[in-house]
Amino acid sequence: MKIHRADPDLFEMILSHLKEAVIFADDRGRIKIFNPVAAKFFEVKERQALGKRLERIIPYKTIRKQFDSVYEKKEGHYDIELAIHVPTADEREARLLRCSFYPIVDRKGIFLGCLATFADITEKGLLSREISQSKDLSTIGMLARWMAHEIRNPLSSLNINIELLRDELREEIHLAQKEEIQSLLNFISYETLRLENNLKEFLDFNRLPPLKFEWAQLNDVLDSIVRLLRPDAQMKSAKMEVHFQKKLPTVKIDLSQINLAISNLLINSIQAVSERGEIHVITRGSKKNVFVIVRDNGMGISREHLPRIFDFMFSTKPTGSGLGLSITKKIISDHHGEITVRSEVNRGATFRIRLPLNPKVN
Repeated sequence: MKIHRADPDLFEMILSHLKEAVIFADDRGRIKIFNPVAAKFFEVKERQALGKRLERIIPYKTIRKQFDSVYEKKEGHYDIELAIHVPTADEREARLLRCSFYPIVDRKGIFLGCLATFADITEKGLLSREISQSKDLSTIGMLARWMAHEIRNPLSSLNINIELLRDELREEIHLAQKEEIQSLLNFISYETLRLENNLKEFLDFNRLPPLKFEWAQLNDVLDSIVRLLRPDAQMKSAKMEVHFQKKLPTVKIDLSQINLAISNLLINSIQAVSERGEIHVITRGSKKNVFVIVRDNGMGISREHLPRIFDFMFSTKPTGSGLGLSITKKIISDHHGEITVRSEVNRGATFRIRLPLNPKVN
């Protein structure tokens, strides 16, 4: 069968059967091709999109920036992963798209416009990340066993010898530098205690027990955590307030692990705020999920560090182990939930946890 290049029926048939979203905009940025998958991704009907400028149809700045770059530099960008938030019946759902942007030129090299393709790789992307994380956890397990043997024993010896030195120092009544030596011993003792705590956090990360799910009222769980940690905030003259949704749906969780995850977030906020700081703990519910929001007006997180704050052993604090937020993310992920963060330097941080009402319990 001879195929003519100008066959519009065949052209439309191919576009309609593609699993990728396809958009072509001419040299003036007006949409000329907008296939059915694009209509689904961007929630705009084809007839409403055709002839319109890109900025009127594409609501996502990250995608528009890629189009703008092609128009400005006449260079393509291929296999880029971009996250978008798609409105659903209950809330906005994060989707991961693999995108390519092609500058289209004719035989004379004249720029005709930009062709873009978008593939939904949300599930595939999450799977690859889970595989990567499982490899990391396997490595962490081996490191943890090594650390337990190589670090705990010397720490125990240090603590014993510190106590022996203290006993001898008590007997030296007329020692001129007694107070100075006592101060140095206290410092050494503090540092060994800090190392022990960091080691404990490291091992806790590797040894979180299997989840024991039970139905719970999250407001009650959070209230008990806030009551426990509020005095720490008050020591910094900071306020910790709750804003709970009444009649919040019950959720199936492991109480001890969720307690640990939320405690880590609140401790992080307490450390971030200064005097007269504010920490707000908020709950919201929908038909499918329960949300916990922890918001503070502390020092915030720089744009450079924001993508890494949940990474294993990443910390911006001089004495931080970099494990608290890693543990929190692992716990939320084990509950088939999601944790995200928004922050600016000196403007505070907002952590948002989504927990499904009916997690896939194994």
